[in-house]
Amino acid sequence: MFIKEIIIDNFKCFEGRFRLELNEELNILVGDNEAGKSTILEAIHLALSGWIYGKYLTTELTQSLFNIQVVKNYIKSLETENSLAPPRILIELFFEIEDDSLKALFEGNGNSLKRKACGIQFIISFNGKYQEEYNFLLGDTDGIGSLPIEYYDFSWSSFARDDRLTPKTIPFKSSLIDSANNRYKSGSDVYISRIIRDFLSDEQKVKISQAHRKLKDSFAENVVIKEVNEKMQQEEISDKKVELSVDMSTKTAWETSITTYLDDIPFSYIGGGEQCLVKTKLALSHKKSQEANILLLEEPENHLSHAKLNKLIKYIKDSHEKKQIIVSTHSSFVANKLGLGSLILLNTDTKTNKRNEIRTKDLDGETKKYFEKLCWF
Repeated sequence: MFIKEIIIDNFKCFEGRFRLELNEELNILVGDNEAGKSTILEAIHLALSGWIYGKYLTTELTQSLFNIQVVKNYIKSLETENSLAPPRILIELFFEIEDDSLKALFEGNGNSLKRKACGIQFIISFNGKYQEEYNFLLGDTDGIGSLPIEYYDFSWSSFARDDRLTPKTIPFKSSLIDSANNRYKSGSDVYISRIIRDFLSDEQKVKISQAHRKLKDSFAENVVIKEVNEKMQQEEISDKKVELSVDMSTKTAWETSITTYLDDIPFSYIGGGEQCLVKTKLALSHKKSQEANILLLEEPENHLSHAKLNKLIKYIKDSHEKKQIIVSTHSSFVANKLGLGSLILLNTDTKTNKRNEIRTKDLDGETKKYFEKLCWF
């Protein structure tokens, strides 16, 4: 099974419809900044999981997900007699599924092309049940300066027009790996903490939580801590009891208060290249990635030397042959090592601001040779 085509409409940098055919195994997206490489990865992951920026869309549904020009055109139209309908985001994934019984569940013409195909449709759109309330706002003399995002919802449906679809019922699972995404909280790298958590069994998680709870007890019994806590009570800072302790407010508190070490050095203090390598390999190895049949890698070359990058690329190629891999990169070394035959060049038309693509097969022989030589410089 693999994704053979994606359609993106009005999502982030993509104004209007953008279509991209994908290779069954490896896809290497290259292009200038803002060409849409990362957005394609985000769109696939969002349509398959409902997650973006590491959180479920319910908490991340903002106007910034919509193409800015489309939003401006809509708001400007509200000042005219021929106002536009509130814009929507559409992401369609066209599947290739060998199992006929499974294929039948997703096959139909319920897609924007109105053709018989197998796949899913993900839509973020204005909920019509709020139309009367929104009309009242439109009548406000101050006017509308932004999208009425509070009236927007999102939903999935299959091309067979089954609108009961959820990420759990979609047979494709994606794993989005952005090794350069550093999010720190209480001294711990949340990204790597989450990956390591996914390695653990439920029994191991309980044992770690219990050990963390014992840490609170031993901390409280420390002579110095007792002395400090007693002093704070004497100072009458509050009518309530004030004391230093270990955070146990949630059952997963250990995830953000325990730090990963490499050779006795906190993970957040080791070199960026080593962080990148460890995060990517851990993410590719943990059970969620192994269950996923779509791997989305965001610029794996970040902070890596050629030697370590070569090691990582070999690992990707050797360990994940049965998965569809989509990589975004700025590195000619990555493109060359993974295979120029899988290259997809993305660029922006300066006149229309629309994104388009060029395949390696469309290049002449001399241009191909040029790109092959780039990785050595």
